[in-house]
Amino acid sequence: MKDERASYETTARQVAEHIIGTEAVPFAPQRMSKYAHWFTDTKDSALVAIVTPGEKVTAGDEVLAYGLAWQQNRDLFLVLPQDMVGDAQTRIGWIDTEVRIWEHGEAGPRPVPKKSRAQLLAQLRDLPERRSKAVELKAGHTNWIDGIDTTDLSAHERSYLSWHHEGLQVLKVAETRAGLRIQAGVQYGTPPPGREPFDKVFAVAPTPGEVAVINAKIRLAVEDGGSQTSQMREHKMQATLVGKPETLGLTDLWREFPAWRGPNGRPGYIDFLGVDAEGRLHVIETKIGHDPKVVLQALDYAVWVKANDAAIRERLHAAGHALPTPEDVESHSVAPIHLVLGSSEKEKAFNGYLVGQIEALAGDVRVKVHVTADPTAQPLSLTEVPKRKLRTSTDLIAEPVAGPRWAESITDGLLRSNP
Repeated sequence: MKDERASYETTARQVAEHIIGTEAVPFAPQRMSKYAHWFTDTKDSALVAIVTPGEKVTAGDEVLAYGLAWQQNRDLFLVLPQDMVGDAQTRIGWIDTEVRIWEHGEAGPRPVPKKSRAQLLAQLRDLPERRSKAVELKAGHTNWIDGIDTTDLSAHERSYLSWHHEGLQVLKVAETRAGLRIQAGVQYGTPPPGREPFDKVFAVAPTPGEVAVINAKIRLAVEDGGSQTSQMREHKMQATLVGKPETLGLTDLWREFPAWRGPNGRPGYIDFLGVDAEGRLHVIETKIGHDPKVVLQALDYAVWVKANDAAIRERLHAAGHALPTPEDVESHSVAPIHLVLGSSEKEKAFNGYLVGQIEALAGDVRVKVHVTADPTAQPLSLTEVPKRKLRTSTDLIAEPVAGPRWAESITDGLLRSNP
């Protein structure tokens, strides 16, 4: 797509000028998304992002995330391919800043009308039930893994079987067309010496010698405590958090809850679905280090949970979890959001893009930010950061990429004058 983006630059500028009705000025501060051509108007009252047709659908996530982070007091215009429109349209139902969506068309860009929250929730409610597909090994394959030692490991199911130690995957078994694939140990891309993972597709049962190698790889991974990559550190943090819902003010947590993102049904897993003492469902997303899209990811899930609140409750009840019914169950406010963010070895827990996105959310979207310097610590030490302090750079919080909007400036001034 690199060549396509470059050749589309002139057209993108023409599209921007058509939309804002004046000269388009290239907007190119550091750290802008490569998936869009960015412009402002001559009065700096509008920020325009033109996505090149043909980009992957997930590019729309980053473009909106960057746009909100850099928006400040401008109107934000997004010109998107058709397959990105639905996701963006759903999100702006719970965004208070001025965001307008245009769609690429054969006759040029056309504005996309906004939908009410009720309409957006109905779209998500009409999606098919989202459940993880039960994993069943083919006849005979179950016996092939009998000799593998999974003592003290926790089992997980998605479209494959996996076993974890303190949140770190050390064994994965999946059916393939060629046979049964077994991966043992930490699946490093570039393994340290002596830590090469086991990865083989078996057309026949593993030999006793191969089973011994698999078990040795598992034991070594457990002894090491796993990889120190951000993903593995996040899994370890999740494993610690799952037994401590009270850390977030909740009574229960369900890990990797299957969900949909957006009206087109992009499959995903909520890191944790939680519930409080009043029975209100919560969405918890965890990240280690830099991820400018985590707020929108959490918002997607929070909207989906709100749309499917009744069905989720029925499912939990069927699984033996009795939940009280909260008083505000009929409101159009989405499920409360918790962002649990940890520092990586090189990056702060809360990156510079997130505060602008949180400030852009509607007032009834409740977001709590919890940060930790050591996501692998046991017990896990979390600090809740109030919204008014998210712009204060610390060892855990990065400097925002852009200044506050006028509403935040006024609020901050009032707080400072009345401490």
